[in-house]
Amino acid sequence: MPVPDFLPTLSAGAHDEDAGEACVMEYVSLLAGEPWSDRPECTHPLLAHEAHTANDLLLDADRPRLVPLIGRLFGTTDDSDEIRARLRLRQARQVAQLIAPDARGPVLAIIERAEVGDPGLSYRPDVPHVLDPEHRAVHQQGARIGFFVSPDAGPRERWALAALGAAHLAAATECRADCGDPSARARRMVKDLAGLIDEYDAVTDRVPAALTAAQVGELADAF
Repeated sequence: MPVPDFLPTLSAGAHDEDAGEACVMEYVSLLAGEPWSDRPECTHPLLAHEAHTANDLLLDADRPRLVPLIGRLFGTTDDSDEIRARLRLRQARQVAQLIAPDARGPVLAIIERAEVGDPGLSYRPDVPHVLDPEHRAVHQQGARIGFFVSPDAGPRERWALAALGAAHLAAATECRADCGDPSARARRMVKDLAGLIDEYDAVTDRVPAALTAAQVGELADAF
């Protein structure tokens, strides 16, 4: 993949093409040769959303963590109920990992049922809230994700979203990570985004054309 001679500064927010700044997805559109956009057609919308969110939450010093993923975001254009479901289930397992191991059982059971198309379980926390309000609010918002499902979503995606909501509901009571700190949450989101791209590659049998080490170095130096 050719790297343009001129590269804008990687920064938060959306930008005009001639502003000298770009978010990570605007970089993807630039390097893909697409019209300037933070929603390029070459990237799956769910992956683009996670990348865009992480980009905006990261501190300036941490934003280059996204550079190695830029090449992997290219060519993720396949979409289906199964792909979206697998990505959401991967997200549910990522959230479940934030819960103490001895408390994950009920949530993992819901995820496993959703994975095999049997959404017969629900989750209700039976412990008091112990997180600070900012931390709790992150997971309470995540627990409402099922309310925003597209009317075109199939049953697999709906079950996966229910499992993701249950994972967030459980994490709202006893998450061990520092989700209330936006920069700390964003650094974890970069790692989770890499896992989501792995899941996309697995379900689609895609072999990504990643950036070379030299290209990553050139981009990182520019940022």
